[in-house]
Amino acid sequence: MPEGGERCPACQAILRSGALFCPACGHTLNSAVAAPARQEQRASVTGFAENWDELKRVGWLFGLLLGCSFVFGLVSRAGTSPWSMVVVSLVEAFIVLTAVGLRFSKLRFLFRVHPIGLPSALRLALWTSVFVALMAAYFWVLEHMGVPMSSASEPFVRAGWPVWSMLLLISLMPAFFEELAFRGVIQSSLERVFNTRDAWLIQAALFSVLHLSPLVFPSHFLMGLWFGLVRRRTRSIYPGMVLHGAWNAFVVLSELWT
Repeated sequence: MPEGGERCPACQAILRSGALFCPACGHTLNSAVAAPARQEQRASVTGFAENWDELKRVGWLFGLLLGCSFVFGLVSRAGTSPWSMVVVSLVEAFIVLTAVGLRFSKLRFLFRVHPIGLPSALRLALWTSVFVALMAAYFWVLEHMGVPMSSASEPFVRAGWPVWSMLLLISLMPAFFEELAFRGVIQSSLERVFNTRDAWLIQAALFSVLHLSPLVFPSHFLMGLWFGLVRRRTRSIYPGMVLHGAWNAFVVLSELWT
């Protein structure tokens, strides 16, 4: 059947796309009106398909990472060996690297260092100080309310693992792969469907949910907002990785020193 299925208004015969007259009855067609309508319809269908592909990409990646987080939570409750974190970290790394590889052509700009100027750099430094202060205040309030908090480094200490292994698995790997996943693939995909503000908020919400602990939902939502903002301002994935890793390292060392 000819594309679109348009019919002649005089005899209702099926017409070819772009036809100037009806081959059945000879009726002259107003193709100048019909063609833009068909183009608009095709553009609408194409836009929906592209948006749906982006949302599926986000759903698959987040779903797989959430499944890994859920399995790790179950395993960590059953035992205290750090090897469970090693296995889950490697699986998550494979998932994220695969997602990045499939989308690398559209993420290439994030793997460059873009100059932002001294005023912007100073503003980012100021906002970073505010972020650290808010995070420290939040956990200080939880501690003084007597809320029990789990220790990320405790299984490593019990197993006698060195400090560098804690920094690698708790600080560096999550910073590297979570930034690639959330501020890389997920945020960039959402920006193709929604506006930048909505994409920024949604990726932060998904990031907080990934950690499967209501106590850290507020703090990790704030983290997602901050790292997402840094990614937007710098147009690079690297500053967020550095800040993320530095915060995680601060938490690990604080646990070891107290």
